[in-house]
Amino acid sequence: MTQRGRDPGPPGRPGGADRPGRSGRPGRRPGDGRRAGDHPQRRPRPDRGETTGRSGYPTAERKGTRGDSPRRSEGLPRKSSPRLRPPRDHYAASPPPPRRPPRPPRRITIRRGEPGKRIGIALIAVAVTLTLFAGRLVQIQGMEAGYYRHVAKKQTFEAIPLPAMRGTIYGADGQVLAMTVETYTVTADPPQIADKPLAAQELAGPLGLTQQQVLNLLEHPTSKDYVVLAKGVSAQNQTKIAALNIVGVTSSPTYARDYPDGDATANVVGFTNVNPATGVIAGQTGIEQEYNKLLSGTPGSEQVEMGADGQPIPLAGSKDTPAQNGTSIRLTIIPSLQLAAQQACEAEVNKTHARQCTVVIIQPKTGAILAMAQWPTYDQNTLTNVADAKDLDVQDIFAPGSTAKVMTAAAAFERGGQTPMSPYYIPSEIYRGGQWITDAEADGGSHYTIAGIIAHSSNVGMSQVVEHVPPQVQYDYLRAFGLGQPTGLNLPGESRGILPTPDKWAGDERYTLSFGQGVAVNAVQMASVYATIANNGVRVQPTLIAGTYDSSGTYHPAAPSPYRRVIQPKTAHELVRILQQVPELDAEGNAPWALIPGYAVAAKTGTAQEPGPNCALCKYGSSFIGMAPGNGPQVVVSANVQDPDSNIGFFGADVAGPVLYNAMKFALQTLQIPPQPGLVAPYVRLNAG
Repeated sequence: MTQRGRDPGPPGRPGGADRPGRSGRPGRRPGDGRRAGDHPQRRPRPDRGETTGRSGYPTAERKGTRGDSPRRSEGLPRKSSPRLRPPRDHYAASPPPPRRPPRPPRRITIRRGEPGKRIGIALIAVAVTLTLFAGRLVQIQGMEAGYYRHVAKKQTFEAIPLPAMRGTIYGADGQVLAMTVETYTVTADPPQIADKPLAAQELAGPLGLTQQQVLNLLEHPTSKDYVVLAKGVSAQNQTKIAALNIVGVTSSPTYARDYPDGDATANVVGFTNVNPATGVIAGQTGIEQEYNKLLSGTPGSEQVEMGADGQPIPLAGSKDTPAQNGTSIRLTIIPSLQLAAQQACEAEVNKTHARQCTVVIIQPKTGAILAMAQWPTYDQNTLTNVADAKDLDVQDIFAPGSTAKVMTAAAAFERGGQTPMSPYYIPSEIYRGGQWITDAEADGGSHYTIAGIIAHSSNVGMSQVVEHVPPQVQYDYLRAFGLGQPTGLNLPGESRGILPTPDKWAGDERYTLSFGQGVAVNAVQMASVYATIANNGVRVQPTLIAGTYDSSGTYHPAAPSPYRRVIQPKTAHELVRILQQVPELDAEGNAPWALIPGYAVAAKTGTAQEPGPNCALCKYGSSFIGMAPGNGPQVVVSANVQDPDSNIGFFGADVAGPVLYNAMKFALQTLQIPPQPGLVAPYVRLNAG
């Protein structure tokens, strides 16, 4: 038998070639049985049939025992890893051989000679894979079928939004102030246009562009197959473009806001913009913004299936949601009266080189604002700078000046024990609260009743009158008349003005407040003050909304405005009688602007010092507020001019007077308030001496 894994060599020498004995070779131990160069730990492994001793000679054949080992002959138990050794005396002089290193663990392998196992494992793998597929199939088609159906539907079906038609804004007489019109966006696919110069020539007119501009767009498009030629093209011009039948030119409908009344009502109506992604129109200022939700309506949607070419295919019986058009609004503004007031403002601004002018016309009994004009203004159709879109009547504030004296007098009549005939001595100046107070036209000392103090507009006199009223009472009356709080119009950007509480007043502030300095108001607030007096002391909250039209066109009147009593009817009546004395006094000073025969207008002027950009009180605000007819006021007109050229004039009667006159006269005619021939102002004693 041969040793496994080794060349047995020639016969007669087990385990090696025919060479001299091992004991005769240098470097060997006698009887070692290993060749020179063998690793000391490598030993020949016995064949399966027989074993050899350490000397290399065969031993007895294994038959349940290992030859004639001394241990087996003694009946000792067999060890798990027997090792054959030669007799001890053969190695008596040699040290024990080194131990063999542990055999590396065997890997489980499949022998090629076992195809049955391979087929079994393959079948198991196939079965597991099919089971996973089957489980996933059950999960998709059974448990998650609804989800994937929804996803698939979203990929093939699309909901196209249907914008609602925005409501219209009308004036009090039914004139359209803002409306939604259908416009078109015209686009082109340049590669499809064979003759670009000819197409540019034909499109230039309807697009409102030059031929060269259109040609440049076609030859240098924003992208290879798409270019916007124009937006906001009217329906009439779109019809002309469609009639040209130019291949590669298409039009898509859009909505835009149009303002037929122009800039006269721009500050009230406001303006809108269009969201380019959704095409939805949204208000940005004025009525358009404040009532945006009401005007916008509710958008709808149409479900379509997208074809292979990307074009929508309407579905019969699909769940379409129709759009609900917006509600239309009817304002209290009379457009013709608004225009007349604006023109009066424009003329005075041009004449006096003033910064701005405002006019508010209001009905005392209803609170309805008939005009709320200003100059300068803006045109919504051509607006480029949003900063110009201001409503000066509610956003800009100013010192009311002497027009505020009626509120101080009302508090003194009702809470200070004074009457219109209470006498006062009026020196040329008076020292109060650490400051000297003077009149604009001091006469060196006069004796006036409170009626005379109001009619002659004496700051010195009113500073004495207010001393009969505690500061808190004075503040309460100013608040009750509407100062320092919202007007109720709720227009965007509205200022409530400036009215400090008594605990924040300076030493002289109660005196300056008595004649309209140290407080700031907007034009609507001051118009409401005089409307309260004209309405027998009842303040009706100002309003701009007369009613609404629903989507079917049915008109719904607005609810009456809230109201509350501010002063007693007797006080209001006394103040109207006093104010009727003012136009005649102004006429004596060459300012007859409140004299309208047959109406006996009750009015009050005001001149206030305003802070400038580089000075404390170097600017002026000129006001004139009137009500007519004097024996039963039906309309109140408030005019204010800010920063006129002082070299031309700055007193209220001189600067704001012409604005009041033109607006008042037109209002009386427009409202068809007939004159009362022979009606004159009642006599009221103004001098106390």
